[in-house]
Amino acid sequence: MIDKTIKLDGEYPSDFKPSISVQEIQQHFEAYNLHSGRMLGGSKTGYSIQRPNNLIIFNANVLMSDVGKVWHGDLNLTEDYLVLKDIAKSLNSTLYVLWESEGRFGEENKPLTALLDKAVWSTDDTKPTKEWYKKKMKKVRRK
Repeated sequence: MIDKTIKLDGEYPSDFKPSISVQEIQQHFEAYNLHSGRMLGGSKTGYSIQRPNNLIIFNANVLMSDVGKVWHGDLNLTEDYLVLKDIAKSLNSTLYVLWESEGRFGEENKPLTALLDKAVWSTDDTKPTKEWYKKKMKKVRRK
């Protein structure tokens, strides 16, 4: 077997390329050790099994209503929500957390209001748990 390194040209269409203003916003996240592209563990399944009641969003997208996408990475919302609320307060804004598929793969090009409507959780919400999310989704389905 021969090992080769293959260099791909170009960029993946939905790679997150933050503007200068977004990079400044990301410094607020970094001050709380929420670095862009954050990974919670080596195994998504193992991490989730150890925290069965937590609302965990792997490859989450965080948006601001007046800016758009400002951060991406793994979030355990049940554990990280207070930090996110502090970041939102420091930015004087609401943060919206979306599933990976709602903020990538071309979906990020949709109107911002449509994306914010798909938020799993926002910093205006209460403490997120799996049970909290299930109740929220039941209400949404009834509408």
